[in-house]
Amino acid sequence: MYSLLAISRVFAEGEPAGPLEGLGINLVQILAQIVNFLLIMYFLNGAVIQPLLRNLEARRKRVEDSLENARKADERLANVEKDYQAKLTEASAEAQKARADALALAQTEANRVRGEAQTEIERMRAQSRLDAQAERNQLLADSRSQIVSLVMAATNKLVGESLDANRQRALITDFFVKVPASIQAPGQSVTVTSAVPLSADEQAKVKTDLGASEVAFEVDPTILGGLVVRVGDKVIDGSVQSKVSALGQSLRN
Repeated sequence: MYSLLAISRVFAEGEPAGPLEGLGINLVQILAQIVNFLLIMYFLNGAVIQPLLRNLEARRKRVEDSLENARKADERLANVEKDYQAKLTEASAEAQKARADALALAQTEANRVRGEAQTEIERMRAQSRLDAQAERNQLLADSRSQIVSLVMAATNKLVGESLDANRQRALITDFFVKVPASIQAPGQSVTVTSAVPLSADEQAKVKTDLGASEVAFEVDPTILGGLVVRVGDKVIDGSVQSKVSALGQSLRN
């Protein structure tokens, strides 16, 4: 650059003045300055501007990469949060289902226990009734001899004489197990109610007299004696209690 300035001075001192020099303009000096400016710009471009532009481009690229990575990170974070919310919702639904299943199972178990308890209570009640009936029947069976004695005593007074053993047995049989003559139930199911429990022989006699295929025996001491026979909806009352009631009714009339 200094050599170019020197050359420009030499040309300026050796050449005659031109039209531009009269105006104070030195063309050679202007050209030298232009050349110097271009050389300076060339060196600046190669040594400063291009490295600076490359650094700026690299920085811009790094910024864009950082922004892209940040965007991808935001997307991944959004996806992670979305997955988390979905799993949280699924876990909540599963928890509610498990709770509902547990409540349903507990309710089923409670109903089962309640049903078993109710069944056991009913069984105990039925057993208590059976035990009470068995105890009552046993008491009635134990008191049968006393009833027979009273019946025999009353009969002896009525007929005015003592009855022999055969007549006593016949009277006792009539009193406890005489089947009403107006009923026959061949091949049918029958329910027979007596005042006291009947022996096995007496039950067999009743079944034979009725001709029934099946007989259920019940005990009701309030009928006093005789039998009440039920065949379906039909009831034949041959009890002592009904006869006493009929006798009382006729006396009142």
